[in-house]
Amino acid sequence: MHFNGKRILVPVDGSTAADNAFRWACQIAKHSKAELHAIYVDEIPLELSIDAQFTGEDNSGEHILHRIEKIAEEEKCKVKAQLLKARHSGPAIVLEASDRQMEMIILGSPIQNSVTLNSISNLGIYLLKHAHCQVIIWRENLEISALSTS
Repeated sequence: MHFNGKRILVPVDGSTAADNAFRWACQIAKHSKAELHAIYVDEIPLELSIDAQFTGEDNSGEHILHRIEKIAEEEKCKVKAQLLKARHSGPAIVLEASDRQMEMIILGSPIQNSVTLNSISNLGIYLLKHAHCQVIIWRENLEISALSTS
């Protein structure tokens, strides 16, 4: 794939699909000399303050970003990783992409029951409708998905 842009954003969530999409984005970034950004959005329930301190699972985003940084290191690629707190991932990712003048978003999407447009996640559909830059939905191979569900 040829990409002339300077900034790529990859939302990550700890899934195999997101990790693989990020690994692919590393290759694109290296080849095109683009800046690579990874973002993990910690969705805060409405009943809590957006600045609420969490216990237990609140470190999951940091662990996921740490794993993403290790993947970038393995791929010999620099990444700027960021954890955001927001009510909903979609608007937060679109705003971040706009604020940072991203030229591409690559979203890893696991295979769902059938391979149709309906199987694209709500987040993927939101990004396709609202992002002002290129959006690529990277999905797992059917064989990999079938193995992980059996």
